[in-house]
Amino acid sequence: MISVFLGGDRLDFIDLTPIALQHTPLGTRQQLPKLHDRQLDWPRVAALIRDNADVISQLEAGLAEDWLNTHGTIWDDQLGYHRYPNDNREFDGAVFWAASTWATPAILVTFHNESTQAFSCFAAGCDPDFHYLGSLGEAD
Repeated sequence: MISVFLGGDRLDFIDLTPIALQHTPLGTRQQLPKLHDRQLDWPRVAALIRDNADVISQLEAGLAEDWLNTHGTIWDDQLGYHRYPNDNREFDGAVFWAASTWATPAILVTFHNESTQAFSCFAAGCDPDFHYLGSLGEAD
């Protein structure tokens, strides 16, 4: 089930659960036991950006338990939505993941004051595709 935020419901950071970002030394190359089916909650991410763009400078997404290997930039205050979360100009070697059977899809928000906070942000599902982009690269 994917949650949808419509109408007068404003999504704020207090509505999200903070999470610690971790790093799996070997990455996710080995098969781990299936614990669940979770995918990034794209409607919630879009609502968060829409309702809080005035305080966010960048938003990244990935898997909290293996952040260094799975994150990508989704949105920033200069370009807006990024067409592809994997930026070939960044040399960190990360490959964006939006779904997992063992880890928690999460977002990392960088605020205008340069502070950061990570939050879990998932819905039930196993679709790893980028659903935040419309046909012209605008948020749905």
